[in-house]
Amino acid sequence: MSLTCTCPVGAAIPDLTISTCPVDLGQIQKVVFQRRYSTGTTLNEFTIASANPNLLASWTAVTSASDGTKAVVSPYISNPTVEEGAKREFGGGNATVGGIPINLGRESTTFTSELLRVSHVMVKELKGYECEDLGVYLIGEDGKITGLADDNSSATQFRPIPVTGFFVSDRRIGGYENPDVNVMSWSFLPNWSDELYTVTPSDFNALTQL
Repeated sequence: MSLTCTCPVGAAIPDLTISTCPVDLGQIQKVVFQRRYSTGTTLNEFTIASANPNLLASWTAVTSASDGTKAVVSPYISNPTVEEGAKREFGGGNATVGGIPINLGRESTTFTSELLRVSHVMVKELKGYECEDLGVYLIGEDGKITGLADDNSSATQFRPIPVTGFFVSDRRIGGYENPDVNVMSWSFLPNWSDELYTVTPSDFNALTQL
């Protein structure tokens, strides 16, 4: 992904929105899978005014759906690891002036987790997701649900985070000292976290009731 620069730049550098509270997603314990598009070019998303994602009824509608809006909740995941997208650059040495590399943007972000002692039947079903155009919602240890919104300050639409390269490994047999493991991974597109939006469920526990 190339840089997200505007050219020419504005008259002044933009202001910064300084948060008065720390922002951490914490440990991701479950994810919700959903196709990015319900049909054609129609995005899967919650219209907050009519289907507020902090209400259980809104999620029940999609988890019980039988069409392209259907959402599926994962089992608990272990050892979630999110590697930040590294810088893409060109040059250095004699290739660029002063030996200073040129910043070209950032790479995708890899998400890896482990499924411990799960059924081989479910693993086979998950492997079918490798053929889907997927998005995910992240459910943190605090039960909050994170997706994307176009406007972080006054969101009207809430949608899953697009993923690419979804993959589930074959079983690693743990033997005497370790449980069996299947590794689940995917990549978030560059700049994936710029529009993160987190909702706090008001009438349900996202970890136990989805």
